[in-house]
Amino acid sequence: MVRLRCVSTFVLSLASTAGGSAESGPDMARYTPVLIEEFNLPLNRFDGNTGVWRDFPRRQKYIGNGPPSLYVNPTMTRQGGTLLGLDPFRIENGKLHIEAGPIPEADLSDVHALLRGAGYKEKAVQQVRYYSGSLSTFSSWSQTYGYFEMRAKLPEGAGHWPAFWLVPSVNGWPPEIDIFEVLGRENGSKGRGSPDNHVHLRVHFDEIAADGSHVPEPSLTNPFEVEGGVPQSAIRRERPQGPRFTFAKTVDVEQAFGRQVFDQFNTYAVSWTPDEIIWWFGSDSDDLQEIYRTPTPRDVTGPMAVVFNNQIGGKWAGAPDPAKDTETFAAKFIIDYVKIFAQTPELNIETNAKDLRGSSADERLIGSSASQTFYPKGGFDILTGGGGADLFFIEGDSGSKIITDFASDDVLMLSGWTFTTSSEALRRLVQVDQDLWLIDEQEPQAPQTLIFRNLTSSDLSPANFNFGPRG
Repeated sequence: MVRLRCVSTFVLSLASTAGGSAESGPDMARYTPVLIEEFNLPLNRFDGNTGVWRDFPRRQKYIGNGPPSLYVNPTMTRQGGTLLGLDPFRIENGKLHIEAGPIPEADLSDVHALLRGAGYKEKAVQQVRYYSGSLSTFSSWSQTYGYFEMRAKLPEGAGHWPAFWLVPSVNGWPPEIDIFEVLGRENGSKGRGSPDNHVHLRVHFDEIAADGSHVPEPSLTNPFEVEGGVPQSAIRRERPQGPRFTFAKTVDVEQAFGRQVFDQFNTYAVSWTPDEIIWWFGSDSDDLQEIYRTPTPRDVTGPMAVVFNNQIGGKWAGAPDPAKDTETFAAKFIIDYVKIFAQTPELNIETNAKDLRGSSADERLIGSSASQTFYPKGGFDILTGGGGADLFFIEGDSGSKIITDFASDDVLMLSGWTFTTSSEALRRLVQVDQDLWLIDEQEPQAPQTLIFRNLTSSDLSPANFNFGPRG
C-alpha cells in the first residue's frame, strides 16, 4: 500500500472495460481454492506455530505509511510487562471488523516507550495517537499468480485508508499489487476537491532488463489502457536503490456503477497470471466487471502474501480531525469474506510407475491405485496419491503443496524443514475449514505450507510423519 499521486480518474460504462473488451467475470475454471475465509469462527490467528492470519506486520513495523497511527495486537505489552489491551479485530455475525481509534491517554506513554525501544525517531513517536490493525498471510501462505477476492464495507471519515494488497513474502520491495486502496474521505482533501467513492488500483514494480539490471527508461507500456492511440506508460519514481515504476488507475465507482464504497458492501478482486493482471469490481462474486488490466511486469513473478489493513493518516490519507474522533472511528473496516485461489498447474504428470518425480515447475502429480513415492520439487504442486500406501517426500523451501487424498496408510517424509519430530509436526497442524494445514514459517523466506484436503488432525498420527535426508 503505497502513496501515489497524479493519476487520472476512470469512469466506466457497464458495456466496456479499460481494455476495450468486456468480460463477464474471472475464469474460475483455471484456479484451485486455497482459502475461503468467511469469518464464521474465532479469528484464526497465527501464534508462532499454527494459524492463518498474522495480526502484526513483518519486522515489528509498528508504524505503516507514517504516523499518526500504529498497528497493534493483543500481545503488545506496557513497560512493566502487562498487556496493553488494544485489540482492533472483532468478529460479529460472520464478519470481521477492523477497528481503529485514539489511543487512550493513559496508554500513550507506554506506546511511545514501545516505539522508542523499536528505534523510531522522537518526531514520529510524538505524532502517534491512533491505533489500527493489519492482517496478513506472511507466516502461513504465499503464492505466485492466482485469484484474490474480498467483499467488504469500507470506513468513512477523514484519515481512514483501508487497503487489500499483495506484497512479496520475502524481504524486499517492490513488487506490490494493490487490489484496492480507498481514502475514507477525499472530498476537499488538501484542497483538491476530488469526490468520494474513488477506488485506487496499482501495480508497483522495478523494470528489469534480461541481465537483471535496471533499464534507464520505462519501456513497458500498457496496451490494454490506450488514450488517443497511445498505450499507458508506467509512472517512474526515483529511489536510491533504483527506479520504481507503477501502472495506476483510479475508478469512480459511483459514476461507473452507481455504488457507494462506504454505505454498502462491494466485492474487489484481482486475477494475476504470468501474462496479465486484471482488477474486478461488483456487488458480489456473480456480478464482477473488469475495471482495469495491465501486462504482468517481469518482476511481479514471485511469491506474494495477502495483506489487508486500515492505515490511519499518512501523507496521502491526511490526518483525522481530533474534534471528530467519535464520529470518525464509529466507522469500521468490515470484511464479509476473503478468498484466495491458486493458479492450477497446467502440467500433469500421471503414471503408475513406482516413483513420480517432479521438476521446479508448478505441476500436478497424479498416482494410481498402487503404492508409490512422490518426489515433488520446487514450485506449487498438487499431489494425488490415487490409492495404495504412498510416500510423499517433500523438501524444505521447495514451495507449498496440496495433497488431495492423504490417507491413514500414507507417510509424509520431510527433509530440511525447521522442525524434526512427529510431535512437532502434529502441534503445527491447524484446521482451516475442511482442510488441514501444516505450516512452516521461514521468515525472511516465504512460508512453506502443506494443505491436506478434507482432513482433520484426528486423522493423523506420528506414524504418518518421518524425517530423513534429501532425496
